[in-house]
Amino acid sequence: MFDPLIEEEIKKIESEIISWRRYFHMYPELGFEEYKTSEKIQSILKEIGIPFEIKGKTGVIGYINKNATITIGIRADIDALPVAEETNLPFSSKNKGIMHACGHDGHIATLLGVSKILMKFNDLLKYNIKLIFQPSEEKSPCGAPLLIKEGVLKNINFLIGFHFISDIPLYKISLEKGTVMANTDMFKIIIEGKGGHGSTPHLTNDPVVCCGYLISALQTIISRKIDPFEPAVLSICKIKGGDAFNVIPERVEIEGTVRTLNEKTRKKIKNQMKRISEKITSSYNCKLKFFYDSYSPCVRNDYKFTEIIEKTSRKILDKKHFYKSGPSMGGEDFAFYSQKIPSTYIFIGCGKKSGVHHSSKFNLDERVIPFAVKYLSNLILNIKFKKEK
Repeated sequence: MFDPLIEEEIKKIESEIISWRRYFHMYPELGFEEYKTSEKIQSILKEIGIPFEIKGKTGVIGYINKNATITIGIRADIDALPVAEETNLPFSSKNKGIMHACGHDGHIATLLGVSKILMKFNDLLKYNIKLIFQPSEEKSPCGAPLLIKEGVLKNINFLIGFHFISDIPLYKISLEKGTVMANTDMFKIIIEGKGGHGSTPHLTNDPVVCCGYLISALQTIISRKIDPFEPAVLSICKIKGGDAFNVIPERVEIEGTVRTLNEKTRKKIKNQMKRISEKITSSYNCKLKFFYDSYSPCVRNDYKFTEIIEKTSRKILDKKHFYKSGPSMGGEDFAFYSQKIPSTYIFIGCGKKSGVHHSSKFNLDERVIPFAVKYLSNLILNIKFKKEK
């Protein structure tokens, strides 16, 4: 069960935490451009009395020192998406074409709320705490590798990450061991042909028709080349080509993503994509430019640390709060941290009322924020490692 004193304190600051989320929602910023966001985080940490430093251009790293031998890190992502908001909220985005369409505004507010609670109950803390407000989770180049390069993991023994998920019911959490999120790859294919008038297609090497066949062929990779028991996704999400209804263009571009859960499948899909693209563009007398970026690896939860997190969670939460979701084909640059130190990534349900992540109408159910602050605060204050007596 939640500590009643902590629960009472969170009730006192609940409206303040929600106001923080709404501020961040009104002023969303893209990766490595989160200057206003970063300034606000710094301002709140100053008020709480937590020292901090800036890393990764706009990242903010706070530190609660207990002179302990163990340090636990907690990470929240702070960037928004290039999405035009259509929620009609009174605190809708003021930055045209940019929106917190994934819940990162709530992540920031949650970690700030946890920070305030941990300082309030500092005498109960057993470990040093590192607060990581990370920029640029949503785009490449992503923020985690840069923060690692700048030493953010120095002296951290264990790391916790979390994400609000609308596919999981409100007030439920999902804790899984091993792989929890997919390898995330990005691709761009450029088809260059010979343009001309729409009335004389026989005088062209039409990249639009070539592109149409290529898209269809690429979709057969998952259905015909990958074991049906092996999770894999290939999605084409962007097509660009042509400027007029009666002009066959010289060039067409397509972009998309590939998601997998193991390296063998990841490599096979990339090789198949390149082979098919080369053959089809050649058959249409077009030229190919093929770009493939292995954006981030799988997020893997450390077995031993996740077991500790799970045992602690079961002491502070009723059985009804636990939800088994299985691995997600979503991707996260938290994966880079999980490759370096024992880490656990927790899914926290915000329910279907929030809507679809990355959509223009996504609106985080704010009831999840105080719940997440209660859960994470109690979790950190109650974690015990085996070597402790």
